[in-house]
Amino acid sequence: MHSVIAKLRGHAQDGIENTQGEFGKLLSLSPLSVKLDEDPTPLEPYELSVLRSARLMQEDVGKKVALFRCNNEQYLLLGVVE
Repeated sequence: MHSVIAKLRGHAQDGIENTQGEFGKLLSLSPLSVKLDEDPTPLEPYELSVLRSARLMQEDVGKKVALFRCNNEQYLLLGVVE
């Protein structure tokens, strides 16, 4: 049991250390498209997941958004930066 808990704890710690915050520009909602500040190529819709509370609207297109880069090569879009 202790080894299982230690293994889970290690994976959780790796996820926290390897997750980085990034910023980008919301290009469109449908299909969802974001261009990261550090990368000129827009992310594909399958690379993005949206935080439920983000509540993105059409008027947010063109605004700066905050994202987390995750271990699974996806990005979690947190919402518009004020």
